[in-house]
Amino acid sequence: MCGRYTVLTEDEIIEIREILKNLSLRIVRDDFLEYNEENGEIYPTDFAPVITKSEKGLFFENLKWGFKKWNGSGVIINARCETIKIKSTFSGLIKAGRCVVPAGEFFEWKKLENGKKKHFIKDKSDNILFMAGLYRDTSEGREFVIITKKAIGDMSNIHDRMPVILRVNQIDDWLSGKMSPESLENLDYEVAVYPCEDDGNDNEQLSLF
Repeated sequence: MCGRYTVLTEDEIIEIREILKNLSLRIVRDDFLEYNEENGEIYPTDFAPVITKSEKGLFFENLKWGFKKWNGSGVIINARCETIKIKSTFSGLIKAGRCVVPAGEFFEWKKLENGKKKHFIKDKSDNILFMAGLYRDTSEGREFVIITKKAIGDMSNIHDRMPVILRVNQIDDWLSGKMSPESLENLDYEVAVYPCEDDGNDNEQLSLF
């Protein structure tokens, strides 16, 4: 799963723009031209940088993390890649609601006999992570979820799920619809996993699919 990740720095925002430019992808809307870096982590219901695409080009915009549940009791922050085609919450978004969520790193908690231990997960070469996601329009604005898959490599030692992470050359394939939902489960992007110094006992109970 992915229940929290880090706020991007100003330098990482600049790097993302350069990556998209090198892919010949044009940003037609950029909500982060005057980006103000904040220290800390992105929590569910926070707003965060998300990349979407239309026939005009790419939109680099500020969306709210989490689909508000129909009964108002919490939010859904993750979508399982194995079921997004059959879950009514997500199936209608596969054609026109794809997005990519950039992150410096994300966090996960390993269950222990006497509690849980917080870990941070990064690209093995310290590159920016690009996570596959879905977004939807609501009366209150756009909101997104991060797609997850079965954990592989070192990640499987602390949790059974992990975000679907795209390689740079897969960003447009996902956004444009060339990459099928079925292929997400087989992506083999491995990450590096490190324990955090704090106890990590502040993780919230989140709604997962």
